[in-house]
Amino acid sequence: MKAVILAAGKGTRLRPLTYAIPKPLLPVGGKPVIDYVRENILTCKDVTHVFIAVSHMREVIEEYIRHTPHDHVHFETIATLGWETGGDLKAIAIEKDLNETLVVAYGDNVTNIDMEEMHAFHKKQGKLATVALFKVPWEDVPRFGVAEVKGNGITRFVEKPEKKDAPSNLANAGYFILEPEVLEMIPAKKIKIENTIFPKLAEEGELAGFVYHPKHWLDVGTMDAYRKANRMLEGILPPP
Repeated sequence: MKAVILAAGKGTRLRPLTYAIPKPLLPVGGKPVIDYVRENILTCKDVTHVFIAVSHMREVIEEYIRHTPHDHVHFETIATLGWETGGDLKAIAIEKDLNETLVVAYGDNVTNIDMEEMHAFHKKQGKLATVALFKVPWEDVPRFGVAEVKGNGITRFVEKPEKKDAPSNLANAGYFILEPEVLEMIPAKKIKIENTIFPKLAEEGELAGFVYHPKHWLDVGTMDAYRKANRMLEGILPPP
C-alpha cells in the first residue's frame, strides 16, 4: 500500500522562518512537523512506500528524509509544481502509476491518528474515499472544510464555509484514504480536491467520514499558530 504526504507549500505566511527552513521541517515541540505526519502514517501496517510531494527547498527535505530511514517503509521525495492538493496528488499518481488504495496526508499539521483503524473503517464502508474528521469550535469552522455526516457517510462537504452556512462543526483533519477511481477523477492541473472532488463524491454517496477524537490538532500555517503549537506541546498552554 502506498501513501502520499502533500508538503509542497512554500510556507509564505511563516516567513522569515521559511526563508531558511522548509515548512515541513519546522520544529514543533522539538520535532519536525513532517515527523508527526510520518508517525501517523506508519500506524497503518500495510503502508510500504511513502511519496512526499516537495517543491520549496526540496533538496533540504530530501536530505533530511535520506538520513531518517525506516526499516520496513521506503520514503521517496517527488518534486511537484505546488499545484494544490489535487494537482500535486495527480502528478504523483501519473509519475508513479498509482492504481491502488492510497493514504494521503497534509504535511503541515500536528495531531495523532490511528491510520490502521481508519484503514479498517474505510474497507468496511466500501466507499471510494474516506476523510478523517474531528470536532472544532464553531467559531473555527470557516478555517476548515466541514462535513455533514449521516451514519458513517458524508452527505455534504463544504470547504471553508461561513459559520452560518456550515452543515456541522466536523472538520477535515487532513488525512484521507482514496481508491484509484478518485485519482482518475482529478484533472492534471492546479486544483483542490476539497473544493471539487470531495463535494462530488459526497453527492454520489461515495465519501465516508471517519470521526476521531485527537488529543490535539495543531495547525502550523501561520506564525501565530506556529508559536501556539510549540507553546502547547511544551506544556506552556493547555490543550484546546
